[in-house]
Amino acid sequence: MFIVPLNNTITPLATPSQVENTSPKAENTEGGSFLDIFRESYDAAAETQRISEEDSIKIMTGEIDDPAQIAVNAQKAAVALQTFVSLKNAAVDAYKEMMQMQI
Repeated sequence: MFIVPLNNTITPLATPSQVENTSPKAENTEGGSFLDIFRESYDAAAETQRISEEDSIKIMTGEIDDPAQIAVNAQKAAVALQTFVSLKNAAVDAYKEMMQMQI
């Protein structure tokens, strides 16, 4: 059995901003790239959190128009955050699994 030594051909992973600037966009993809899905999930979580925070301020100042809508917005923020965290966990698990693969 002969062990082949590793050389320096391993390149570091790019950050999301580097990937956006260098990767060609596929014209005929159905759901978009993983990066697009991840960003959309993050943006949705951030937006619903912002709306929920605005609703909290409205409650404190007494500018409540519809109390039921405030509860709905809070639930949307919680679900969006749970979705983003689940997506992040799935990505990390997939990465760990790929790193453990034998080549």
